[in-house]
Amino acid sequence: MARTAVILLAVCWGLAPAAKDEPPRKIAVSGTAEKMVAPDICYLSFGVETFHKKSASEAYRQNNALMAAVSAGVKGLGIEAKDIQTTNFSIAPQYRYEDDSRRRIFDGYSVYHALNVNLRDLKRVSDVIDAAVNAGATEVRQVSFAVENPKQHTADVRLEAVRVAQAKAKSIAEVLGVKLGKPVSVSETEPDYWGRHYAQANIMMETSRSGAGQDVLEPGEFRLSRTVHVTFEIE
Repeated sequence: MARTAVILLAVCWGLAPAAKDEPPRKIAVSGTAEKMVAPDICYLSFGVETFHKKSASEAYRQNNALMAAVSAGVKGLGIEAKDIQTTNFSIAPQYRYEDDSRRRIFDGYSVYHALNVNLRDLKRVSDVIDAAVNAGATEVRQVSFAVENPKQHTADVRLEAVRVAQAKAKSIAEVLGVKLGKPVSVSETEPDYWGRHYAQANIMMETSRSGAGQDVLEPGEFRLSRTVHVTFEIE
């Protein structure tokens, strides 16, 4: 009888469920790094608008002559043709309204041409503006500073964010008296859209110097930030 009991006990022990594996121990941290980056390119946009009471072709001819002069003036400063591009062009009839009847009356034709210029010598921004305006540009539509190729800056900041996260994890592990293991997951928080990195220039006109206008342009700097999230095993 005793022998039977021993056999039954052994069988029951063998069928007992194994203890569940303990969940892996982990440390999850985040690291953030920032870098101030100076712009290295300026995007300028100039507009030429012409008007003729009767002839669309005459308005176009006048506009063409003015824009050709603007383009030549800009190229005369050493800007290559590949950095000059038409971005907007239109020919449209113009109307006015009588005060009493609000009746629409044909008033003539308007031609508009916008030209973008990419300038990498930021010391010559004012020179380019002067050349375009003196040649006949009727509008300075935009002056924007940017970082043309931000990939290397982004990579540098990302690596620094990883170093910050790793140092933080090591510090936590040391305080807890545990040994930090290998990383098991890494993710990155995408920042706001970087794209062409526009920073609108501030243009202030001063007329005190011989009655002429002086452009005060402030390119400033861009703040590039990256945050990474890293999970480490605890050995």
